[in-house]
Amino acid sequence: MTKIAVIGASRGCGLETVKDALVRGWSVTAVARNPGQSGLTDARLAWYKGDARNELLLEQAIKDCDAVAVTLAAPTGRETVTVFSDAISTILTVMNRQGVKRLIFLSGIGAGDSKGKGGFLHTKIFYPLMLKRDYEDKDRAESLIMKSHKDWTILRPGPLTNHKKRGHVKVLSKPADYRNGSISRADVGNYICDCIHNNLNIHETPVLIS
Repeated sequence: MTKIAVIGASRGCGLETVKDALVRGWSVTAVARNPGQSGLTDARLAWYKGDARNELLLEQAIKDCDAVAVTLAAPTGRETVTVFSDAISTILTVMNRQGVKRLIFLSGIGAGDSKGKGGFLHTKIFYPLMLKRDYEDKDRAESLIMKSHKDWTILRPGPLTNHKKRGHVKVLSKPADYRNGSISRADVGNYICDCIHNNLNIHETPVLIS
């Protein structure tokens, strides 16, 4: 049976990843600050309450897992953001110690070489006014991942919606093809599990849209 750890699992794409994994019959360990927020229980689901930068907590959550999916979010504001890079640094340390190779990191369009590809509103308004600090740290996290020796995949979805899963995702793997477009959190969660199950997009940074 496949077993995965989802880091940042209580809502959004993380929770959708957990749901999709359970539908597939997988076992899941889920790390979240507020597990009760999810309202989700299952015999094959173990919740770990705490910070994604807590090494001891991650040691317990990642133990015996086949893959790790990192779906963290950070509140927008004026403070410097380090949660993505700090968490990835700790997660990679634990994965190295435990011999886990497969890593999926949920980033976003506008990170790395997709900067400026998110359309006018994202690039000219949301990025400089609201998202800059988040994305600067996502860039730092992506760099750490790319320098690791993991079988990593960095996913950069477009603007997220709460629509139902369509089951069809456009995967834009080449920078020349990057473009903006919305996608549901349910479809992102489903594609994260597809990446794990089928070893998709290893050492790639695709943009995901519907």
